Amino acid sequence: MSLSASGSPTPPERRSFLRTVRVTLTTPSALIYLGGLVALLIWAIASTVAHAPDDASLAMIWPMLATLPLSLAAPPMLSEHPAVLFAPILLGALVNAYVIGWCHRVLTSER
Repeated sequence: MSLSASGSPTPPERRSFLRTVRVTLTTPSALIYLGGLVALLIWAIASTVAHAPDDASLAMIWPMLATLPLSLAAPPMLSEHPAVLFAPILLGALVNAYVIGWCHRVLTSER
């Protein structure tokens, strides 16, 4: 603990919330998860576009399963707009990557 100008002790400097999120999301395990999810999304979108409009493709189920539980926050049949499908997937991916990164930091920290 350091002393302030008035001579009173100041608490140790705490990390800001955004810095903590950045450090947690850039752990190797979180980056591997996010990279795999990007590859899965690219495959699912390409597979969906490649099918004829009258032929149903269930490829978008895999990115939704990879980002559970938040990816099921909004059912995809509510609207025709792609944001209804992609927003919960992206939110779920960020939350899951944060949890994975936090676990990585806790398990690899030396105490």
